[in-house]
Amino acid sequence: MKLLFLLFGPTCMLFLGLQIGSSVPLAFLLFYGWLALIPLYHLFLRRDEKLQESLQQLGFAFNRKNVVVGTATGILSFLLILLSGYVFSSILFDPSALASLLTRWQFTGDLTGWLIAILILINPILEEVYWRGYLLHKLSSGGKTSHAIFWTSLFYSLYHLLSVIPLFSAPYNVMMIIPVFAAGLIWGYLRTRQGSLIGSIISHMLADTGIMTVYLLFLS
Repeated sequence: MKLLFLLFGPTCMLFLGLQIGSSVPLAFLLFYGWLALIPLYHLFLRRDEKLQESLQQLGFAFNRKNVVVGTATGILSFLLILLSGYVFSSILFDPSALASLLTRWQFTGDLTGWLIAILILINPILEEVYWRGYLLHKLSSGGKTSHAIFWTSLFYSLYHLLSVIPLFSAPYNVMMIIPVFAAGLIWGYLRTRQGSLIGSIISHMLADTGIMTVYLLFLS
């Protein structure tokens, strides 16, 4: 029951902020608050002599190969996202509907720059710490690592449906969850293969930068 609570928690927070509150700032507050507080709770429950061990469990360990691979996959993701946005933005998005939705969600005006900065700089860190750090370790310790990567990727993809379905035109909106799930698998593999979360964070940051670049170049 506790594990299901942890797996569904981020989706519930995003649902409350976007679908109930119709506010991106509120969604960010609830969602990132959850992603930050759960791992912090895990850390501060530990005694001081176990803090380093807890940080290593979350993936805070430097691995040069992990950084190189994470950077390479991130650059590839950035370029693929940018190319896809350039070629397919006209069929993936309805500009007027998108503008109306973002206005309703309060993703406009002076807040836009701050929200984009959060999505590029804060979002990858908190999501990777929560899914590929905290939960992946928790699931791996009780079962197979491959199963842990699958389940964390699946639930990581789940809450993205709340944003991609309204943002993209049908039927592409449902299909967009596939690259999200694939990214979760890749980042989970990087985390477990090389024992570090840093490469996944770098790759995630570059992918999110690609998404925001598409928004700024072709949709705003």
